[in-house]
Amino acid sequence: MRPEPNEYSRQWFEIFHMGISEARTMQETAFVCHRAPLPYFRKVVDVCCGMGRHARALSGRGYSVIGIDRNDDAIAKARALAGGSSYLNSDIRDYRPESGAFDLVIIMSQSFGYFDATTNREVLGRLAAGLREGGRVILDLWSPEFFAVHQGDRELKLPRGVVREHKHIEGDRLFVQLDYPDGYSEQFEWQLFSPAKMISMAKSVGLMPLLVCTDFDEATSPSPTNPRVQFVFERCCVSSTTRQEESASGVITEKQIAEFRHR
Repeated sequence: MRPEPNEYSRQWFEIFHMGISEARTMQETAFVCHRAPLPYFRKVVDVCCGMGRHARALSGRGYSVIGIDRNDDAIAKARALAGGSSYLNSDIRDYRPESGAFDLVIIMSQSFGYFDATTNREVLGRLAAGLREGGRVILDLWSPEFFAVHQGDRELKLPRGVVREHKHIEGDRLFVQLDYPDGYSEQFEWQLFSPAKMISMAKSVGLMPLLVCTDFDEATSPSPTNPRVQFVFERCCVSSTTRQEESASGVITEKQIAEFRHR
């Protein structure tokens, strides 16, 4: 029977997840810590946490982290690796955090956009409602500009053999199929968000944009050459004066928001 999309098999975790370098995890964690520093953002929920690499890294820096993932094997591995975080085995569509329960929501490694547009907005809205006023959301998403020019087939030559990948876009959705050396295949799909589209959705659930960048570098704007885009949002209404004062430290300005709307 053909598996459902976005299931993330044990084979995927073994091939693509377990080999992620410590340096990459530390770079991504440093970005989170800079944009959501202690002690103001101590209570964190790591959505679609996988085996908990970000949750462990943040816990090691003094954050109180709960990781959530629907994958039984990934959660079991995260718990076995310990590291100070707690974990919940749940589909994010079923998760209902208490109002104001968290200071920070992180959704890393392109783990947002799996569902239809309505469900994606509902998920983001429930997570936003789980933040205290002034709490933040950090998203790490695929870039539609990059994949518009990087579709088709390629072979990934890995230690366990050759994995064949096929990517294509239909409308605002990215579809990926992976064919493994043993003949097993799995499919993934995401709704893609331009900066303007993501900002619009976030505003509709009460989140204001603070930053849009790429490569976890606040000084680097999204471009067709990089597959990932990072967003930082805040759950509160920030005055124009405050936003202008913060712009020098990497916070998005009203002018930049207007520019994103036209992309």
